[in-house]
Amino acid sequence: MENSKKQIKAWIRSQHLICEGTDFVFETVDQTQLEKFEQCVESIGGRVRTVKAVGNWPMGPNRSFKILRAIASVPRPGGEELVTYWAKKGSNQTRYSDINT
Repeated sequence: MENSKKQIKAWIRSQHLICEGTDFVFETVDQTQLEKFEQCVESIGGRVRTVKAVGNWPMGPNRSFKILRAIASVPRPGGEELVTYWAKKGSNQTRYSDINT
């Protein structure tokens, strides 16, 4: 579980993960990172509720990747430490916010 919390904190710092209300919102263009996020959330007692494509991330001429957004519920007080960490070190927008719709 400690490794999961470390990984979640890394995603907060890299602006892949933000908090909205009581939810964790994770955005990535990498399916394997999405699967890893789901494992981390489950290890701390949460669950991913939805996953959907929310836009395209341009990666050179005539090439783009789908931006995948996962919304997860994390129980309190267990997730409270991560929410506090996000409030101190995180952002209100993900790194893909200017792209997605």
